[in-house]
Formats: sequence, C-alpha cells, structure tokens
Amino acid sequence: MRRAGCVGITILFLLAVHSILAENSTSPVASANDNRTPAGRVRNGVLNLRLELRAATWYPESDTGTHHDVDAFAEEGRGPQIPGPLVRVPQGTVIYAMLHNTLPEAAKVYGLHRHPGDAKDAIALASGQSREVQFEAGEPGTYFYWATSANKSLAEREGAETQLSGAFIVDPPGAVPDDRILVVNVFQLQSPGQLPSINGKSWPHSERMTAHLDETIRWRVINVSSEMHGMHLHGFYFTVTGAGNGERYEHYADDQQRKAVTESLEVGHVFDMTWSPDRPGNWLFHCHMLVHMSPERVKDAQPAAYSDSSHDHSMGMAGLVIGITVLPGALSPKAAPNSGGPVRKLQLVISENAAKIPLYSVDVVDPAKPAAHDPKKAPRLLGPPLVLTRGEATEIEVKNQCNIPTTIHWHGIELESYYDGVVGWTGSGQQTSPPVAPGTSFIARMTPPRAGTFIYHTHWHDGAQLVNGVYGPLIVLEPGEKYDPEHDITAVFGTGLYAPFGYLLLVNGHPQPDPIQLHTGTRYRLRLINITDNISDLRVRLTSQNAPVQWKVIAKDGADLPAAQLKNSTAEMGITVGETYDVEYVSSTAGVANLEGVETPFPPAILPLQFKDAK
Repeated sequence: MRRAGCVGITILFLLAVHSILAENSTSPVASANDNRTPAGRVRNGVLNLRLELRAATWYPESDTGTHHDVDAFAEEGRGPQIPGPLVRVPQGTVIYAMLHNTLPEAAKVYGLHRHPGDAKDAIALASGQSREVQFEAGEPGTYFYWATSANKSLAEREGAETQLSGAFIVDPPGAVPDDRILVVNVFQLQSPGQLPSINGKSWPHSERMTAHLDETIRWRVINVSSEMHGMHLHGFYFTVTGAGNGERYEHYADDQQRKAVTESLEVGHVFDMTWSPDRPGNWLFHCHMLVHMSPERVKDAQPAAYSDSSHDHSMGMAGLVIGITVLPGALSPKAAPNSGGPVRKLQLVISENAAKIPLYSVDVVDPAKPAAHDPKKAPRLLGPPLVLTRGEATEIEVKNQCNIPTTIHWHGIELESYYDGVVGWTGSGQQTSPPVAPGTSFIARMTPPRAGTFIYHTHWHDGAQLVNGVYGPLIVLEPGEKYDPEHDITAVFGTGLYAPFGYLLLVNGHPQPDPIQLHTGTRYRLRLINITDNISDLRVRLTSQNAPVQWKVIAKDGADLPAAQLKNSTAEMGITVGETYDVEYVSSTAGVANLEGVETPFPPAILPLQFKDAK
C-alpha cells in the first residue's frame, strides 16, 4: 500500500509540473492529431476553413515529458494540432479558406490548391497578415499541405517549422471514409538530434491500434519529413493501392498493385495500403531505419537498459513505431499450410569473437547434420543463409552465447505473433516475446506459407548488433526444391565496421568480395537484400562495361510480382532498408558484370560476377 501511495503522489506531482509549465508558457500546448476529424464545415458543396499559423508547445512523448517550442497549424478558435487540422472533402467540393499568420516571421503555405497542381504554388503571408483563397479540391487522392519561412523546400526545413504540415484528402464522390491517415514527420533540431513521430507522437507514446481478424484495414501514409523512410509491417503483407508526390496521385489498377512488407517512402511522397490480419496478437508498423526507431538515436528517448521484464514495451525501440493489437475472434485464425511431416529443427548460434570486440559470429546448425560450432573462429559481418521449405513446420533455436541480450525478427515471415521477436510486445498480453538473455535460448516456431527471399536480423536495436553481423538471408524454397548457390546468387547489403577501414557499405559482409564464377547463356536468380542500418535510398545496379544491363524483376519482399509487371528493365533500382527483390539475369557476353550498391558518401560495395562462355 505504501508503494502505491508513492506512485500516486509521483503522478500528481508530474501532472502539477506539467500544469505549471503550460501556465508559464506563452504558447498553447499542441495536441496530437489522429486525423479522424476533418476541419471546417461543409455546406452546399463548400468547405469553409479558417486556419492559423501559431507558436505552440509540443510534447512528442508523454504529456509530462520533454517539450519543444514549435510552429503549428490550428483552426481559428481551437488549439494547435500536430500534424495540422485534417482537410478532407469529396471530389467537387469548393474550398474557401481564410489563412492568418500569427507568427513573428513571414511564411509561405503550400498545397492548399486544386490537385493535381503546381508544387511551386504558394500563399505568401507576412507576419500578422490574413489572406483568403478559394479553389476546387480536384482529383481524388492523398495529399498534404505545409508551410515554411523564406524559400525553403520541404527537405530543407528545420527546427520549429518542421511541424507545419497537415493531411489533405480528396475522396471520390459518395465515398464513406473507412481508413486511417498516418502522417510521418521528423523534428529536425537546430542542434544535433531529431524527434521522429507519427501523428504527433513518438513510441512508446504513439497510438496503439486495435484490429479484428479478417478485417480489411486501409491506411494512407504521408511523409512530410525531410528524410526517406522504409515503412515495415510485421507479420503480414499489405497491398500498395496507390501513391503520389503530394501534388499528383495515382490509384493503381488491380494488375499494377503489389504486395509488400516494406515500402519506400520518399520525402514529400505518400502511399495508400490495405491489409487484412489472419492471426491475433501484437504487431508493429515502423520505419526500418535505426536512426528513427532506436532510443540511442532518437533525441530525448532514454536508451533501454537490459531488463528482466518481458512487458517492457519500450525495450530497444523509440520513434517511428505504431503498435497494432489484432484481437482473437469467433473465426479461427488461418493456419499456415503444413506438409504433415516431422518438424525440422535448426539452431541459430550467436557468439562474440575471442577478442570481445563488438563483432559477432552467427552460425546456422542443423542437428540432423552435425557440424561443430567454433566460437573462436573468425567472425563474419553476415550470417549464413537460413534455408527453409514452404509448408514445412520448423523450429529454430536461437542460442545466445554473447554477454548481452538479443532477439531475432524473422522479417517478412508470416508466423504467430509470439515468435516475431519484439521483446515485451509481440505475443499477447498474457505472454509476450522474451529477450534471449546471455547464455540462454529461445525456440521460434514457424511454417512458412510461401517461397521467397526474406531476412533474419536482430530486433535488439542498440546499434552494435545490427552493424556487426547479427543478420542474414532467409530463403524459403518450394517443396522438393534444393538450394542451388551456383544459380541462386544472394547479395546482402549491410553496413559495418570493416577493419581497418572503418564504417563501410558492404555486400555479403565485404566491401568487394571475390568474383563469383558464372556462365553466359544461363539464367540466374539474384536475391537482393538491404539490411543496412540507415541507408533508406540505396541504389543497386548491375553494370557491364560501365553501362547498366537488362534484368527482369520477378518478386518483392518474397511475394511474386503479378504477371502484368514482369518485363525486362534497366538493371538499376532503389532498395530501401528492409526490402528484398528477386531478379532474373542472363548474360550473353563473357566478362565481368558488377553488382553495385551505391550510397554517398560511402565507396560503392561491389560484388563482381565473372561470366565465362559455357563449354
């Protein structure tokens, strides 16, 4: 009882402090906007909207935590919101907007015009000035509006003005909104550091969503930040139904929609997605960049110390993260196909090298084929391929022989929540995934329902493990298919401390591995994986004689592309963090073709492919 009383006193004290801060501040507190309630009033096909640009106090984490002075949008007579008030109307609506700038500096407001429109079209507002604008909403789609001082672009904003953004949605006539809108932003501080948020809050204080089995979930994801993101959904595939650049939006035809578990989100871009959960439990949707989800990298978040508590939801995470709980229902969750045969058992052994420097060795051991694990051997900045079979029940024992905890996420694999590998979150309220403490093991159970290219990697995001080798390719084959490394080439792009050169971009654990010997006239499958820490815009290309060749992209994130999308294309693409692509390539000429990963300021990581004429 005494302890409960102390907790109560502490909570009252913190609330009192927050109240005092709010009272002493000259700026109103900005509320987090979940983008469910449209701003303004629609009458006879006309939206009357009155917006103000205001100084505000923002609490990106708890309402009693660290706060920042920012600029924000607000409806006249109401408090400021981050992101700004939602503008949402049916196609054909005329928007009459009154804008008032209460900030001490001039501002330019972009995006409040007919769509598609001119990205340079801005409403200039001097300090204290009001202006009226009137326009028709335009074509259906997902858009946004934003403001800045001077002549800065969206990518150039920093400090207080980075929060001057809001969603702008145009619905088809007669449509009933049944989606959620997620505005992704990063508060760029003038001093080093940043605060990523989704709808105005940063994990573990961001929204926790609830869904039901077999429910169709529709999200609109909007990037108003100055950085790219790789948005990853745990445990399920989603379908990308449309995308745009803030001014123009395209709803994809059925044969152009693609499945994904990770999607690149460029600066000032949007995408719409649908998905349907068929397994209950806790799941995540987050940016895969370490800088946007690690307490070590996110400003104000406290680095997570090792805890015995399996219910510490903030363990190893902060920033651009949303939690989703899929509730069990009357319908039984769909089971992954099972061959009915015996359970295959494997071990994933993680150990440190003998010198105890931050470099790890990862081995896959098949107890049915005994092979000694030698923790003293030279460590690699890459784990070996983990090869599974579609429909085969599998148990993977994660053995931690390091002196710090770890956990492994099976990126892209459709499995039960408890085995997904997010400490203190995945699983359910009764049983969540535990950390794999030093000297212990954890058995992950899965029956992969599809063949494709996936990733296993640490989800203990302290930085050291991800950039020092605790990751590798996870390849699922069709029943009866044998893994053939002579025709199945895997290129895993990562980042790490490669002695003696320092922090480098790597491919298969090296900046430039030895050439792979191949033959002309033979069809090869190239499995391309980006599991770097923060390279969200990695360019991967295949060149011969310094010119890109032609290849055929056949799969993304382990899902085969629709037939309408299978065609030869120039062998160059962007691959964001957490994405995988499968491509086919046939060389008609002998010589070296270089598979390159390129990202400034790193030297390119190059995997040479040496083609010889077949005998």
